[in-house]
Amino acid sequence: MSGVSGQARMLGPGVTVRDMLPADIPAVHELEVRLFPVDAWPVQMFVDELSQPETRRYLIAETPDGIIGYAGVMCIEPIADVQTIAVIPEYEGKGIGTALLTELINESRRRGAADVLLEVRADNPRAQQLYRRFGFEQIHVRRNYYRDGVDALIMRLELADVLTVHQDIVHQDPAHEDPQQDPAGQQAHQQPGDTTATEADQQ
Repeated sequence: MSGVSGQARMLGPGVTVRDMLPADIPAVHELEVRLFPVDAWPVQMFVDELSQPETRRYLIAETPDGIIGYAGVMCIEPIADVQTIAVIPEYEGKGIGTALLTELINESRRRGAADVLLEVRADNPRAQQLYRRFGFEQIHVRRNYYRDGVDALIMRLELADVLTVHQDIVHQDPAHEDPQQDPAGQQAHQQPGDTTATEADQQ
């Protein structure tokens, strides 16, 4: 996606990344229930998130057949927090998760964030590997964070030199991306009503 918030772009043949609109919420919620059956956000949470553009930005990836991925970030300086990022399994390995995360990081920089935080399930090593490629480092563990008892790993990306850290990822051709590096389905996902990690969490 370009450096200007709000512009859509073609990610690959037939795939577009653009800002999420209120009209997208029903379709996004259907995917939410499919991809996060234990911790799915209610519809109203998406409504509430989109109503706060001063601190949030949400994206979708879509094809002519419909939405195939979505992601969102909250930024309250100096911290940005990836609220959710998910891609349906049918589009695994096509660079969509990478593209969405790249734009969330770019948006965090535009909004003046110094750090980007996210939570990821401890039993999702493929998602963790994607985040580490971008330079995220684990800083904390939240025990039994998810409703099924799985721990959450808190990961942080310091933005000072992030462009050089993942320059190759940003310019990578999605058609040649290693499918093992682009996890489908559950990636980062906060539980409904959760907030940014505190300083105590970052020890």
